[in-house]
Amino acid sequence: MTNLHEVKRLAQRGEPGGYGPATTFVGTVLIAFAALLASAAVLPKDFALAAAASIFFALAAIVALVAWRVRQTADRTLTYWDVAGALTLFGICAATLMDSDQLVRLIESQRPVE
Repeated sequence: MTNLHEVKRLAQRGEPGGYGPATTFVGTVLIAFAALLASAAVLPKDFALAAAASIFFALAAIVALVAWRVRQTADRTLTYWDVAGALTLFGICAATLMDSDQLVRLIESQRPVE
């Protein structure tokens, strides 16, 4: 279980990034779910999970780049690497839930007939 007391303590000391990883996690999950709702409304239903998986992987890559650039001490309870790993896990879960056969049939049905 995550001990949020340490994050609050670091934020109160004025160190940079006290709430950074937690705020980043909440923000990226909200962005991904908003994109999932928008893609479910605009795209065919079978494409929605594929789009969600892609969005989670893209956000994980962006957060991993931030983690690579930001140096954090090892005594933090939540780091940007943790956030990138969680987003990757969400992307893997979304990718495993979609039916790949139906996705292939949908893509082939939308090809122009030659």
